[in-house]
Amino acid sequence: MSPSLLTVVRSLSFGQDRRSDLRSIPEAEWRRLLALTDRSQLTLPLAVRCRNELPVWVQQRLNGNLQNNAIRHHRILDAYQELDHALSSKGIDFMVLKGLTQWPNYCDDLRHRPQYDLDLYCSRDAIDPALEAIHSLGYESFGRKAKTAIDHLPPLIRMTGWRPGGDYYDPEMPLTIELHFRFWDEATERFGVDSASGFWQRRVRREIQGLSVPTLNRFDGLSYTTWHLVRHLVRGDVRAYHVYELAHFLERTADDHTFWRNWRERKSSAPVEAIAFRLAVDWFECPAHPVVQELCHALPLSVRRWFDLFAFSPLRALERPNKDELFLHCCLVTGWPARLQIVKQRLFPVRFNPVIVDAHVPAPDWRLRLKRQVFGTWFMARRAFHHVRTLPPVMWNGVRWRRALAK
Repeated sequence: MSPSLLTVVRSLSFGQDRRSDLRSIPEAEWRRLLALTDRSQLTLPLAVRCRNELPVWVQQRLNGNLQNNAIRHHRILDAYQELDHALSSKGIDFMVLKGLTQWPNYCDDLRHRPQYDLDLYCSRDAIDPALEAIHSLGYESFGRKAKTAIDHLPPLIRMTGWRPGGDYYDPEMPLTIELHFRFWDEATERFGVDSASGFWQRRVRREIQGLSVPTLNRFDGLSYTTWHLVRHLVRGDVRAYHVYELAHFLERTADDHTFWRNWRERKSSAPVEAIAFRLAVDWFECPAHPVVQELCHALPLSVRRWFDLFAFSPLRALERPNKDELFLHCCLVTGWPARLQIVKQRLFPVRFNPVIVDAHVPAPDWRLRLKRQVFGTWFMARRAFHHVRTLPPVMWNGVRWRRALAK
């Protein structure tokens, strides 16, 4: 990881004020760095907390990002109200996951939170009616329609004709709807989490910006946030912003003894949660309640060794691809057959999730169809090259990993 990228991440520390370190970054590097903060969704936190330390043109760019994201936020509220009416009018119960419900524990202002989709959860017997209700609003499924994707149905979008222009905060960017039917897919991840069986029964309604929003209660919401983070961590596609907002939560609740006592009493075990906590503390230096510190110290030795060696590997992957999360995944899985299967799938995947060019354009003409075919071929070749180029680092880091475990 380049010193400049680490400086950007450290500038968002909750434990020390490191914002002035940003002045050491050469102005010529900022265009490259902003591309990385856009991908990792750290641009808006950088804009809120560190603008005054940045070159003038960068400040202007970030001001525009904040303004556009505020417009997107209000459109998300409108979309939620439309969905709420469509589902409630048919007597369909649902919950909102993440997104709007992350306020105020994980972000101070929803206008400053990047959001590209609305995640809804329905019980299994309500999935089909819910999907029908959402279809009635003009949303269509896209992607692998014949297969169920992990813990939610294929994403739902409106064919508005919108085409991406490289602006991650474009107010016109359509919202994606993801309809979830489970909280954790143990068959895919090959390790379990502390039971989510009571999440649905313990759901609550909260008022968020004048809207009544059904969601997980505060304790279950924290567990789900950490599960979501760790799931993406072991798959190699964790977003730095998800770690950042968990660090925000830990910092805000560092002195909330009542919350942490009650949360701990509800958890028979919490190794997955502790991994997420440790990542947030390491990356963003956030203060944490003693319960959090205790859980991090109680992690298995192999997991602690992984953090010693590879805690920043997911950030390094923004510049130099790696698969160091593979070793962590193997720590969480029981039995060598399952571990070998994970290694095989991660090193030699047989299928890639397709990326559809201009997915919101209905009835594509021959030019767009050709463009999609060319892009699809290029994308597959690029992914194959990505997996090939990561093999030498995986082999070398595997040696380092074995040595660390032998100590």
